[in-house]
Amino acid sequence: MACDLHHTFLDILSTKAKLRTCRHTGKSSVRRGVGGLLLRAIYKGEWVFKIQSKKRLWVGLLLLGLLGFSFGVWVLLHPASVFVQPWRAERAESAVNGVLFGPYPVEADFSELKKRGVTTIISLLEPNVPYEKVLLERERKLASQYGMRVENFPMGSILGQKFGNNYSKNSKAAAQAALDADGTAYIHCYLGLHRAKNVQRYLAEHAQVQTQTYAGTNATSDTDLATERAAKKLFRAGEFEKSLELLATIERQTPRVLRVKGWNLYRMSKIDEARDAFGDALALAPGDFDSRVGLAYCDLAQDKPEQAERQFAALSQEKPGDASVQEGLGNAYYRQARWAEAEKAFSKLLEIAPENEEAKQALARVKGFQEPATSAATDAP
Repeated sequence: MACDLHHTFLDILSTKAKLRTCRHTGKSSVRRGVGGLLLRAIYKGEWVFKIQSKKRLWVGLLLLGLLGFSFGVWVLLHPASVFVQPWRAERAESAVNGVLFGPYPVEADFSELKKRGVTTIISLLEPNVPYEKVLLERERKLASQYGMRVENFPMGSILGQKFGNNYSKNSKAAAQAALDADGTAYIHCYLGLHRAKNVQRYLAEHAQVQTQTYAGTNATSDTDLATERAAKKLFRAGEFEKSLELLATIERQTPRVLRVKGWNLYRMSKIDEARDAFGDALALAPGDFDSRVGLAYCDLAQDKPEQAERQFAALSQEKPGDASVQEGLGNAYYRQARWAEAEKAFSKLLEIAPENEEAKQALARVKGFQEPATSAATDAP
C-alpha cells in the first residue's frame, strides 16, 4: 500500500513540473489533474485496506474454528468434565441380578466399582468412532490395573440415533454376557442414557424369556448361589480341590456351575474330566462361549494345536477383545512353530491386556525364535 502511494505522489510531482513548463495549459486543468491523482491514491489505499481487513477476518475465523474443534475433542475425551457432567446418567446405587448400569467409567470410578464387586465391564462404545476408540483403549488399561476384564459390544449411537448393522444383535449379546459374568457386571455407553438403557430395556422386556431360559439352565436358590460364589473364590485362590467339593454340594448343576467345575479340573490337569464338564455345560446351554473356550484349551493341553487353533480363531471372530481367546490363539500358533502369527497374536493380546506378564514373556520368546532364522537368511550365500 505505501509503495503504491509513493509512486502515485511521484506522478503528481512529475505532473506539476510538466505543467510549469507548459504555459499554454490553464490553471483549472492543473487543479483537475492534481485532484484526480489524489482521488486515485485514496481509492487505491482504501481498496488495499479492505483486502487486508478481509484476510485478517478469515484468518481470525479459521483460528476460532480450530480452537473450537480442539475444545470439542477435549470435551469428548473427558466425559466427566463440567461440560458433560450435567448430561451424564447417574450410576445405579446397587446391582440388580448382578448387573449395574451407568455412564463411561473414568479413572476415579474404578475403585468404587471394585468395592461393589464388579469383575466385568460391558462396554457399548463403538471403536469405529475415533474418540470412543480412544476411550475404549483407556478403559481397557484401567480395568486391567483393577483386575477387571472388558467385553466390548459396539452399538453405534450419536445423540440417541442408532447406526450400524449390529445394534440389536449386540444389545442382546451384551445382556447375555452380563448375566453370564462371574461377579457383578457394569454395563455402560458414553453418557449411560441411550445404548445402556436399550440393553436395560431388553433385559426388562425379555425378563419372562430370560426367566424361562434360566429356569431350565442357570436358575438356582440363594443358598446354592452363595455356594457357587464361594467356590469361584476358592478357584481364584488356587484351592481347586476345595472348590470342587463345594460345587458338588450344589443340587442344581447349572451351566455356570459346570463351567467352574471344568476350569478346576483343567487346572488340576484332569483334562478328560474337564472336557466332560464343559461338554455337559454346552448340552444345557448350546453355544455357551466360555465352555467353548474351555474345550479349546483342552485341545491345547492334549497336544491338538491345529484343532485348538480352529476353535480359538472362530471364538476370536465372535469376541475380538477377549484376552483368554487371544492368548489361546497365540499358544496354538506357538505350538506349531508359526512364529510370525504367534507374534501377531501375542501383540494383540498385550493391546487388550497391557499388564499381562505371561504375554510379554511369550512375545519375547517368539521374537527370539525368529531372530536366528532372519540372521541365517542374511548370512546365506
